Amino acid sequence: MKRPISVSPDTDNNDLSGGAEPILHQPDENTPDSIEFLASPSDPDDLSYFANEWDKVELEYFEIKGGPFFHGTSRRAARKILKEGFKDWSWTAKNPNLSHLAKQGIVRWIHNGPYGRGTYVTRSWRVSLFFGPVLFRVSLRPGTRILRLDVPPETKVVASLKREFGNEILTKPPWKVLPRNKHLTLKEAIALARYHVNEWDNSRRIFDTSRIEMHKQRMRDLRKILVRYGIQGWGEPSALNGIVIFATDRIQVSEVVLSIPTNDLFLDFMDTKYVQQRYPSLEAFAQQCRRSPNRGNVVTRKWVDEANAQLLQSAALLPKPQKTRGMRARKPTGPKPQC
Repeated sequence: MKRPISVSPDTDNNDLSGGAEPILHQPDENTPDSIEFLASPSDPDDLSYFANEWDKVELEYFEIKGGPFFHGTSRRAARKILKEGFKDWSWTAKNPNLSHLAKQGIVRWIHNGPYGRGTYVTRSWRVSLFFGPVLFRVSLRPGTRILRLDVPPETKVVASLKREFGNEILTKPPWKVLPRNKHLTLKEAIALARYHVNEWDNSRRIFDTSRIEMHKQRMRDLRKILVRYGIQGWGEPSALNGIVIFATDRIQVSEVVLSIPTNDLFLDFMDTKYVQQRYPSLEAFAQQCRRSPNRGNVVTRKWVDEANAQLLQSAALLPKPQKTRGMRARKPTGPKPQC
């Protein structure tokens, strides 16, 4: 049986990283996650097998269609995002908070999170405000493929892999266990990814540090394989970990919803269950922020209004898609997306 077989907040973005430590890279390391094994023994550049695999598997991802999705960040990072777009790294020389790293010869700071490097978003506005006082409503390009990690793994698929390749398929990188002529299918990669996410989460509950690190590393390995299959993000839509989008060109700011004017209001969002009772709706909380008697609230409101005006102006300047005569649109490869 033949088996077929990476973004973008800045340093203050508080990008739903769950307190994870960022990874430091030297300046010459500016590439996203990449595959570290051959697509096939004969032709490593032939990716057609990956594209065809979409025809053989039930849909295990959902396509974002508008959202709403939110991203919480600091005021300083929000200004940089509006000016430069999302990034998953920062120049240490340009950020006062990273000057100590610049003195060590480190010129870039790579931002990370529980699900790896990228831009973190969530469907919950309360969860977003846990990570910064500025709330963005963001949109993703149509067709963005997001793998849900809040779905249990297919135990039959995991058990089948274990029987065929032994327990090492669950503890080592797949390409170090499988024979050179065999690779994980998309369905198998999805099952293993969800398996390691579940085990990683369980290990965190019992503080098993060795298992936490092992499952986290295997999650990184599976992410590389899934990227090869065309997955552009993964995560949990409404949970604290959120969803990480691997590529910055898939995400953009649609609206600056609010900027919390006082520190006491922001501190309320450190307890997401508490704020769900105290702030039942985003609209009501936004009005409360605008009515705040804080001296700096006028400046805050002015900045939010100017930022949204800037976004509207930028959207108006975008070129409209033009119809090309005599040409038919290319039919997308793979199965029809399913929400």
